[in-house]
Amino acid sequence: MKKICTMLFMLNLVSCKDDHVIFEIDNLNRDMITVLGHGGMGIGSTYPMNTFESIINCINLGSDGSEIDVQMTSDGVLVAFHDFDLSVKTNLQGVVNAHTWQELRNGYYNETPYMRYALVSLDQIFSNLENVENYKFTFDCKLYRETTADDAYFARFADAIIAIAEKYGLQRRICIESNDKNFLGIIQQKAVRYKLFIYPDDFTEGLAIAKSMGLYGITVSTNQISAEDVKAAHEAGVRVAVWDARSEQENRDAVQKNPDFIQTDNVKYLVNLLGPTIDLALERKAARQDSLLNRKKLTPADTSSQIISIQPIL
Repeated sequence: MKKICTMLFMLNLVSCKDDHVIFEIDNLNRDMITVLGHGGMGIGSTYPMNTFESIINCINLGSDGSEIDVQMTSDGVLVAFHDFDLSVKTNLQGVVNAHTWQELRNGYYNETPYMRYALVSLDQIFSNLENVENYKFTFDCKLYRETTADDAYFARFADAIIAIAEKYGLQRRICIESNDKNFLGIIQQKAVRYKLFIYPDDFTEGLAIAKSMGLYGITVSTNQISAEDVKAAHEAGVRVAVWDARSEQENRDAVQKNPDFIQTDNVKYLVNLLGPTIDLALERKAARQDSLLNRKKLTPADTSSQIISIQPIL
């Protein structure tokens, strides 16, 4: 019994410590970490990734937004889906790009335990999110198709992204990531101000590409990047997004590396973990704004009264 009580005490102590820890964040994101759900609520959630239910629940937990896996149908509709073949998780067959949206719109997830959750388009997601322009999203662009993707296909995909972003006022609220630098280059030509991330096989390769192309950032598994790597990217002016943060420990470790974005599979835990840090940052920001406001209130008469005039001694 004594051992059980001791273990409970230790667990409570750890919990309290997490609830009140303040992280000194040092990054290129105004020293704040943007919390994004990984496909919504993440791997192993009650809801399948990339469904509306997963994304809305992620947002309702207090995240800044969500990462979404994005594919394009043959008629240019962007669909939230991760895998190459629809048959892996849904009642449909083949590659998303081999179908029109009309052929996919009644599709649903059929793997246990995710029965009957609908396959959704980005338009359906954003049109059903209240104040969607207040949230941030990362589009993980899956450029899958039955034949080899070419520049014409990349251009159509880029046009579809730009169109959906403009429709919902998300031009400055989305990050676009891909493992194909040619695709990112085409988006750069079409819309130079979009936040583009390279998603490489390893950090060194990705940082070199990001620097040479002038990309906004790099996306890497938190297990494949160190705090020193993140610092090196920041010194080069490159933001860092990490994913693969599943357990509580992996999320804590990710925070301590000072990335700019975390795509987490444990949304509730990370939101609560960073809560005190965010509250303190907002308090400091409010204090700075109050200080600036008070300075502006000083009139010329007020400032002149504070000046001491030294008269020469005759």
